[in-house]
Amino acid sequence: MIKRMILTSLIVTFMVTCLYSQELVKTGGFARLAGMGGNPYVMDPFFNTVNPAWNSVYDNFVLGDLGSSAGAPFSAGGSGQYLSGSFRIGRNWTLGGILARNDFNGMSIALLDPGSNNSIGLPFPGVVSSVNSLRGAGSVIPLDNNVELIGTYSFGNTALGLGIAYASTTNNFTPATGTSSEGSASQLGFNLGIVTDITSGITLDIGGSFVMPSASYKLSTDNETAASQTIIMINGRAFWNINQKLQFVPIIVFASASGTLDSGITSTGSSDLPSFSSIGAGGGLNYQVGDFLLAGGVLFSTNSLTFASTSTSPELSNTATIFPIWNFGVEWSLLDWLVGRFGYVAYTGSLSQEQVGATVTSVDEFVNTFFTPPQRGATLGVGFRFGDFSLDATVNEDVLRQGFNVVGGGGASFAYLTASYAMP
Repeated sequence: MIKRMILTSLIVTFMVTCLYSQELVKTGGFARLAGMGGNPYVMDPFFNTVNPAWNSVYDNFVLGDLGSSAGAPFSAGGSGQYLSGSFRIGRNWTLGGILARNDFNGMSIALLDPGSNNSIGLPFPGVVSSVNSLRGAGSVIPLDNNVELIGTYSFGNTALGLGIAYASTTNNFTPATGTSSEGSASQLGFNLGIVTDITSGITLDIGGSFVMPSASYKLSTDNETAASQTIIMINGRAFWNINQKLQFVPIIVFASASGTLDSGITSTGSSDLPSFSSIGAGGGLNYQVGDFLLAGGVLFSTNSLTFASTSTSPELSNTATIFPIWNFGVEWSLLDWLVGRFGYVAYTGSLSQEQVGATVTSVDEFVNTFFTPPQRGATLGVGFRFGDFSLDATVNEDVLRQGFNVVGGGGASFAYLTASYAMP
């Protein structure tokens, strides 16, 4: 959960003339960030998912995540695939968008019904899963194939971006005689972002998102079952140039989600869905000399999930406090056409969980330490450069441990792939 919230809520000349100490080139994506330890401190086109204003920077640019293996070796349909593009249509305007599936790797309006596909983690329900839990599996078809349109406008040292995303499904049955049914789901999302120089050496990157997923199911003979949520996300970074080589990057992230469920069938009442909130803050440093970039820092995050009181349970809360969150990464050119990356990621947290005690008014609390992500530690990545085309990949570190045994072996060399093209 926390890896997704932090990574995706945060991470060539700028058309609006920003003064970055990082050398900004039109390449990158999720594979690059993952290879650098899930790094939220660098500039990368992946961050147009949380701040659409970045499409003004990465204009005339197409990026496609090929994803990671979906199962057995050589199986089709890698997990996490999506397509993003930005095209300049005037001196100050760009138009582009994102096509994303329901397994999108990020917390933005491109992500569909976060609870239903277990994107947030913990027992946080989505709207589709909430309705189907009462009406039966398949009553409402889960959302997929999200379409997001992104437009930007730049002036002076500022770029503004607006994104609008929508997806929907229907599942209706109308017999010649008898009981009919109507099932539907939809999600509408907006995000607004700005990238601007507030001084000659400080650049702000701020994005906000507003997402409204909903689902409903009704038989012609009963009351409608409906669930809806409101999700708000804010992501802020600043790039403060200490000198020509060193840059300080403070980060703050916020997210909240709440909703209601109308149980329907024979009932007309409604109840609150579990509510979620998350606040994170921290800072890092970027050190760049030529094509060598070292980026890393530490973050603090507090997250809570609250279950409303019922006739059989008092209000219950689960709280996860995570500190430190370490993300470090290094990137350098091995050859003119080959980039190497190394990273390290590790989180330490404390989880407090409440459960109903011996009576319906008492609460038992469990507190324990946890470590995440499951595959924490070192990360490896490479980037291949062929003119304006780039292919970035995370590397299975076991490739190095296997040595020459990897030649002709059956193991996967690359875990996640991103392809991109900067139009000349």
